Amino acid sequence: MKLSFTSKIRIIIILLFTISLVQGLLIFQMVGDFNDPDALKMDIQNTIYITLFLQFILVMILFFYIPVFLHKAFSEIHQILTDITRGNYSIDINIGDFETRVDKEFLAVILSIKDVLKAFLNFDKLKKEKIVEHHNRIISILNLTENGFILLDLNGNIIYINDKVTDVFTSISEKTNMLETNFPPEVENNLKKYIVTILKSQTKQAFQQFFIPSLKRHIGLKSAIVRGPDGEVKGAIVAISNLEKKKPEKSKEQESS
Repeated sequence: MKLSFTSKIRIIIILLFTISLVQGLLIFQMVGDFNDPDALKMDIQNTIYITLFLQFILVMILFFYIPVFLHKAFSEIHQILTDITRGNYSIDINIGDFETRVDKEFLAVILSIKDVLKAFLNFDKLKKEKIVEHHNRIISILNLTENGFILLDLNGNIIYINDKVTDVFTSISEKTNMLETNFPPEVENNLKKYIVTILKSQTKQAFQQFFIPSLKRHIGLKSAIVRGPDGEVKGAIVAISNLEKKKPEKSKEQESS
């Protein structure tokens, strides 16, 4: 039967106590039966030397065994916790293997960590499902609106752009960086200039309009700032109105018919 860590420590402590008890009983017996003081002195010294040597060995075992055992036991636990702090929740913990190598006191910790990992995985799965669900809802709403939308981070990278914008401005796509890319004049001198002002000032800009020759009309630009939980600026949103293609007017001949 394999002894646990606690049982081994208890056995060593009991041995230390037993040696001390035997040492005391032997000395009392020698004192009660002594005839020669010199012989008594020698016997007591020998008894103390022997018992102290045995106690010293047991203390050294405790001194070296406990740190080595704890290091071995906690090294695997530490590795698991390190993986968890790095966001790795898909850790395969072989409980059967730990049952043969780890004492029951530390096995309980491993089992608790395994339960926590299971809870983390379930929470992470539910979180991802909700994020994807809300992301798809927001994208669907933005695509159903009449306005065009561009979502950017502070570096000018487009995080999201809906179809209304890409249909009109074919040079812009979701992987475009608005600050580092050169665009046709109608984008470079109007939309890009508006976005650059927002990102540099990190404040929303007033409503602006500019004429689009391909649409033969003016479009409007509005902006908003995206902030984090502590109020720090994370990016910007630009809404572009009047992008919808107008239906061609019916001719007088068609109206009369």
